[in-house]
Amino acid sequence: MPSLKDLFMEIDSAISEENGDNSLEVYADSVKQALELAAKELNVDISALDYEIVEKGTKGFFGIGRLPYRVIVTPIKLSTVEMTELDELDSKFSGSHIPGISLQKEDSDGIYKIRVTKNGVMLKVIPPRGNGAKVAPESVENKLYEMRISKFDKSAIAKAVKNARSEWIKVGDWVPNPNYDGTLRVEVTDDEMKAYVYFNPPRFNGRHMDYDDVIEALRNAGVVTGIKEKEINDYLEEMDYRRPLLAAEGQYPRNGRDAYIEYKVRVDKSKVQFEEDDSGKVDFRNLELLENVVAGQLLAVKVPAEEGIPGRTITNRVIPAKSGKDISIKYGKGTILSEDGTELTAEINGQVVFKLGRISVEPVYVVGGDVSLETGNIVFLGSVIVQGSVLDNFEVKAAGNVEVKGTVQKANIEAEGDIIVHQGISGKEEARVESTGGSIFAKFVQNSNLIAEKNVVVPEGILHSNVDAGEKIYSIGRRAKIAGGVIRAGDEVNARFLGAEGATRTIIRVGINPKILQQMDDLQKIKDELENELTKLRLDIKTLTTQKRNAGGKLADEKEKLLTEMTEREAKQSERFDEVNSELEELNSYISMLEHKGKVCAERIAYPGVEIYIKDKDFKIRDNYTHVTFKLEGGEIHISDYEPPDLSEGTQKITTLVRRRR
Repeated sequence: MPSLKDLFMEIDSAISEENGDNSLEVYADSVKQALELAAKELNVDISALDYEIVEKGTKGFFGIGRLPYRVIVTPIKLSTVEMTELDELDSKFSGSHIPGISLQKEDSDGIYKIRVTKNGVMLKVIPPRGNGAKVAPESVENKLYEMRISKFDKSAIAKAVKNARSEWIKVGDWVPNPNYDGTLRVEVTDDEMKAYVYFNPPRFNGRHMDYDDVIEALRNAGVVTGIKEKEINDYLEEMDYRRPLLAAEGQYPRNGRDAYIEYKVRVDKSKVQFEEDDSGKVDFRNLELLENVVAGQLLAVKVPAEEGIPGRTITNRVIPAKSGKDISIKYGKGTILSEDGTELTAEINGQVVFKLGRISVEPVYVVGGDVSLETGNIVFLGSVIVQGSVLDNFEVKAAGNVEVKGTVQKANIEAEGDIIVHQGISGKEEARVESTGGSIFAKFVQNSNLIAEKNVVVPEGILHSNVDAGEKIYSIGRRAKIAGGVIRAGDEVNARFLGAEGATRTIIRVGINPKILQQMDDLQKIKDELENELTKLRLDIKTLTTQKRNAGGKLADEKEKLLTEMTEREAKQSERFDEVNSELEELNSYISMLEHKGKVCAERIAYPGVEIYIKDKDFKIRDNYTHVTFKLEGGEIHISDYEPPDLSEGTQKITTLVRRRR
């Protein structure tokens, strides 16, 4: 494969052979057009051409008096220095150059650069490396002749070549020649945040643009701030004009951070980790799901909003920034807010309850044993701790949390906060456990009905139960399975096993908040009842109307009264039917607009008999699936690798750990 230098040498040789090193005289409307015509004529790239403007063209006035440019175009012959530069480029493109890693050759020839400035003709000689060849004074002199510089100090060149200090040395005087000088133009972006400088390199003995030229051009373009002095100097020193120079950049505005509340107690228990012993059992005593505090304890701190930092364009126009939004600490009973509104402390000893973004401290009512005939039903405006179990046909209702150290049998538990049942729920198909503002945690659940505003977490399995969770349902212990019943969650159902080997019918629905589903079920039930009633009413009205017509338009008073009542009832129920139908349509429309979220995950096996519903799509499992996740993508349910539950909790993370034996 030919090298980059070889390709350029072939082009240069071809140009020489075809044209005999003769120049072309081209007439065109612009220099660019002249170069394009010459490149086409010589069959070379436009970058391989040099040019000299003999006569500048004019546009004239409405085309009258227009004169073309007269340009002498000459094919470029590569010099020794340019050959050296091509060697460097060739090494980069051939793979010996790796971005970010300097792989310098042990041996490399010395090189030099010539720059024409207002101070004179400047020469920089870079020494060779290793056994590389030194720069020859004759090479520098020949290059100067090629640049049409005939008056220069040979002794200064010899000294610079000998010392090779990589410093600029003056070797000649500058002779102004505007036709050959380099040029530049400045482009400011529309948002006035950046200024780019585009350079046209000088030809022959033309002068290179210097720092003052760039600064003057920037000032003329209206740039007054954000000038990148170091970048400009580095760019000019490099003398590589193929890329534009980012010469100035404005300061973008930085919006202030919103105020936020930093809680000093756990308020989010939606993501919990469990600790299992060697036999796979979960020790609920170490979960510490409830947070007890003492009077004077700090509960929350408000971190104030930050002021925004305005930006500034390169034209010195100020760009305003938004300051962060303020927020206040929402507090409830049992707490004290400081006068400046930045700190919240506990007023009493009790248990922290966090609901609807408001933090409270509730007094705790402790039941020393079981909730039974001895205690009766418990109704308390704080939190309740039951040291024993809740027996059949009893209920516990609390405005805070409920913690049961034993089991919950065929009972009713209702709390506005979290519900924790250490030994599980065995409900005999009649137990009802509902958290209207928090989550439910239980060792196991069997033949029960659970409803949670947030999450349901059951490490040892959910069997033949109906469970609703506004967010997630997790059953991820060693023996955990979800089998039988109807399981509904707004976001996710994640279990070790889904279903059972006997193809137990298990319905799992995600992607829609169960409250909405329940509302739809209730409305559909009402609609069906209304439809049945209206069918019967209309049939009876039709019968009485027919009797009235056959009787010459008159019925007995009793039947006439009945017909009137039925007609009024039919009109009223028809109106109600339309209202219910409209509500159902609105809910269906809302569901169709919901984003495609919701997933069902089985860490080990999803058995046949499991029916999965994600929004309005369904998938009935007929074969064993292992280590899978079911998601809705592109309007269809797709199967992918298992996704473990997100059990982290950020700054409020519960410090217990999961230890699973695989």
